[in-house]
Amino acid sequence: MARKRLLKSIESDFELVYVAQLCLSWEALHHQYIKVKNLDTSGVRNRRFHDNVAGEFQRFQVLLERFLEDERYEGKRVWNFVRGRFALKSLLQVPKLSGFVAEENDEEVERNVKQVLRAIEKCTEAFWVLVQTDRNQKLWWKLTTSLWSFSPVEDPRDVDLLSHLTRNLQKKEIWFKDFQGKKKCRFRKGIRPVVEESEKMEMLFTMIDMKLVSRVLQMSAVSSSQLKWCQEKLDSIHFNKGKLFRTGSCRLFPDS
Repeated sequence: MARKRLLKSIESDFELVYVAQLCLSWEALHHQYIKVKNLDTSGVRNRRFHDNVAGEFQRFQVLLERFLEDERYEGKRVWNFVRGRFALKSLLQVPKLSGFVAEENDEEVERNVKQVLRAIEKCTEAFWVLVQTDRNQKLWWKLTTSLWSFSPVEDPRDVDLLSHLTRNLQKKEIWFKDFQGKKKCRFRKGIRPVVEESEKMEMLFTMIDMKLVSRVLQMSAVSSSQLKWCQEKLDSIHFNKGKLFRTGSCRLFPDS
């Protein structure tokens, strides 16, 4: 019995490390995307990224895809992550954007920035697959409040907040599916045959945000500060008049 409790405690600690790294990696990746997207939109002149920047993000994408491929033959995600980090320290470590070098050819500058932007977009798509396929989750949200005798909250006073966040997440997931359905319907009717690339990315960002909130709420132990982080994430997602509005959240995921 004591051994079982010890293993459960160790797994809970590793789960926190995994989820925290997942959330922090996403914030870093999203920040890098916004930074490069702004450069692409503003039309940077006479400067380009170092040659290896796009390659670093491509390697990050390959590591994510290789991790998922290996996981098909392994067990729980948390333990796979622990083994993966022992084998490769750079797993889930988002590359940095290095400085610029001088470049007089404007076409080369534009091509370079777009290449980096596309590499980050590919990483984002791979990251979505990573969070989407995290199946080793405890479905606390399926329990009614009367059955939450094994609630994951560290502070019993947070039970109501957990219940509220769970319902809010479910509502936003439903609204998002409805939003997606309307987009597909418009596409079929030819009202709007092409959805803007920026809108597609915002939809992808929203899906990742909601999936991460879901993962945090399903941890074996959730602190008050982590619940507040989830609340801020959900409050930043709005649906109004058939449009998706998403405001950025600057607060990093708390480790306690």
